[in-house]
Amino acid sequence: MKRYLNVAIGLLSLFLLSGCFGEDYDFSPPTVMVITPNGIDIQEALAEANIDWKYDDKYNKETEDIQELAEMQNIIYFEPRELVALNMENGTFDPNKIKVSVLQNENKIELEYFIVNQTFNLPTEKGKYILVVDIETDKGNAQYVDNIAVQ
Repeated sequence: MKRYLNVAIGLLSLFLLSGCFGEDYDFSPPTVMVITPNGIDIQEALAEANIDWKYDDKYNKETEDIQELAEMQNIIYFEPRELVALNMENGTFDPNKIKVSVLQNENKIELEYFIVNQTFNLPTEKGKYILVVDIETDKGNAQYVDNIAVQ
């Protein structure tokens, strides 16, 4: 009887531990998308500009001219003061700080980012902008850009 009990405990332990080995974690930088929760449903992935990922150097990337990279992307059209949400997919990380800004010519405008619902409002002035999203996480830093127009 004692032998059956030892075998049963051994099998139970084996089944419990087997769940720990089958997990697959993704520690890559996130994919960042902009989504318009109100109005026209837009969902567009932003381009990776500068990545300094401490967890794994294979993800690191440096872009000399983020404006040039952004201008190579398709233009995303928005309304003035439109509410835009960020969706961060993939990767396992804890964001420490997220900053959203737009560049127009040489001017940089910091936009207020609402961490609770992951949204921000675009500028009221019409024109073409470069959208810049900077993310600081426990795994490293990442910067994303895109080409937008407020019309």
